[in-house]
Amino acid sequence: MNVVRTSIPFASLPPLTGAFPPRLLHATEFPRCFSISRTRQRKQPSTGEPPSSTASTKEPILNIRKHLSKPSWSVKSLLPTPAQTAAQPPVSSQQLRHLLRLSALPPPRDAAEEAKMLETLASQLYFVQEIQKVDTTGVEPLRALRDESLESEKANQVTLASLREALGQEEVVGEHYKRIRRKEDQAIVADNPKGWKPLDHAERKVGKFFVVDSGTTPPV
Repeated sequence: MNVVRTSIPFASLPPLTGAFPPRLLHATEFPRCFSISRTRQRKQPSTGEPPSSTASTKEPILNIRKHLSKPSWSVKSLLPTPAQTAAQPPVSSQQLRHLLRLSALPPPRDAAEEAKMLETLASQLYFVQEIQKVDTTGVEPLRALRDESLESEKANQVTLASLREALGQEEVVGEHYKRIRRKEDQAIVADNPKGWKPLDHAERKVGKFFVVDSGTTPPV
């Protein structure tokens, strides 16, 4: 920090009036009475390095980019190499055509397309075999994609209270042979439904009446 004291010339000051007695100030007294201190902050020397906060934020980004630049795993690891494909039991042309018929798919048009289908089928079989190698000991199979907690099972449990509305729509009929019959749905028809104006849907109307053509007018 550098402190600079600047003196103001006496001639530039306004005349002193009021409570101050009219007298001249000595040159040695003026700096003590009127002085302005200005504080200047020295600039830090530039070292060419970014601040620590910027460096700390950029470093993780560089690590993430470096980590993501090289994949650690690929789905190709589940696909066979040419040597592994040759070691598998071959799929015959008859088996391929049988699978195509079961899948309602068209047969290959030529030998090149058939060879391509056999290669694809071999890689798919290898992929399924790799999935089957996963150890699932002690893993409970997933029955459904839903909440299977005790609270959810209790909320979805069917009780007499939940069936009360459905049971109220049934009635017992018969004298000697009683049986349960569901009540017929009764439509509720109001005399003047709220907000319904039939005349608004008419293409032609006269006053409060519809206009309906009874038929074609016979020629005169």
